[in-house]
Amino acid sequence: AMVRTGVSTFVPKPFTPFQWSRQIDIPETERKQQILRERFGRHPGIKFGYHEAEASFIEGLITRGDRRTADLIEAAWRSGARLETWDEHIDIVHWRKAIEETGFDVENAFRERAIDERLPWDHIDVMIPKKWYQDDWQRATELKYAQDCRAGKCHLCGVIYRERELCKHMLKNQKAGHQEEADTWEGVPEKTFEQPDAVQRIRFRTGRFGEVRFLSHLETKEMWVRALRRARAPIAYSKGFHAHPRINFATAAPVGEESEGEYMDLLLHRACDPAELLARLSATLPHGFRAYAAEEVPLRGDALMSLVAGHAYTIYADDAPADLAERAAALFAQEEIIVERRVKAKKNKRGRFVKKAPAPVDIRPMLTALDARSHDTGQAEIDFETRLHAGKLAKPREILALLGLDEAKSRVLKRETFLAESNVATLVEA
Repeated sequence: AMVRTGVSTFVPKPFTPFQWSRQIDIPETERKQQILRERFGRHPGIKFGYHEAEASFIEGLITRGDRRTADLIEAAWRSGARLETWDEHIDIVHWRKAIEETGFDVENAFRERAIDERLPWDHIDVMIPKKWYQDDWQRATELKYAQDCRAGKCHLCGVIYRERELCKHMLKNQKAGHQEEADTWEGVPEKTFEQPDAVQRIRFRTGRFGEVRFLSHLETKEMWVRALRRARAPIAYSKGFHAHPRINFATAAPVGEESEGEYMDLLLHRACDPAELLARLSATLPHGFRAYAAEEVPLRGDALMSLVAGHAYTIYADDAPADLAERAAALFAQEEIIVERRVKAKKNKRGRFVKKAPAPVDIRPMLTALDARSHDTGQAEIDFETRLHAGKLAKPREILALLGLDEAKSRVLKRETFLAESNVATLVEA
């Protein structure tokens, strides 16, 4: 058996009894993590999990600071800070540069606060008086346990003064719940439920346009789950303690990209007519999302993501140069097109992510078509297709950069996703 531990650096948050506590810095965090790593490392059955010291440091800068933190965040962003919650993408250099540029006082932000001093967030009313936090902080420093007010005395946190009925309702329900539990605990059979097996797999062709293109893949997936529930689709779920809807996507659509050529596989525990389900789904979709077609595919077929063989794109660009068509033709005529791609960070023996320098990649074998058209209005359209080569595909932002176009003034539309199967044309159209 393996015991997995999770150890995080404590970040004192506003509006908690510990908002006066200090936060340790990166060297102290790493020293303590090393002690735990050495102790846990003696036991092969224990895996030591921890939160990156740099991530906790950045979290503390934001949560412990005052209004001057806004300038710090902007300076870090301008320096290049982006995905600060992804351990492999954290780059503390950007934040150190921002601290130096703005003169941000890190020691002041991380220090222990006096119990009677004014805090940066005191002007925000969360309906709980500061006096209650102070009293609870004092109890914590004296290692005194305050019993839950549902079972003990009222701690006068402030809610009872503003929403007395809420407190009364909570206490009444708590008492009734205890009594009901006591009356029914004995002899209640344990409820068991097994997820029914999937009996059908339907493949949808989907798209998204407009502002919804700025949703992340997880947000988009959640939208499809909700829409399918509204359409009364008998979605099959995975088995286990945490059951998940069995929905698979060909690709994770990048933020900001529109599409009319995405594919989604849905597993059902009761067979449905694809055309009927497509009609119901189309009627429930939020503005900006589309469901174009649906067909039944083999239940035990290959995973949808493994079938992706390429994509076709159209890029709409503003302020395009007059010679864009010539640039595209010259680019496509090259035998080699070298771009630099970021290499995913990996953990070293100490368990820390080590970043690698960008690696050169030749995307020319991945390009199967490239054409550009300019208009008198200064707008242009670039069509290009990319096919899988050595497990990689060309990316729209790379084509934009190679053609000298501004990514911020361009709109990317994925027209099609090429699948290894040849039956895509038989989809039932809406």
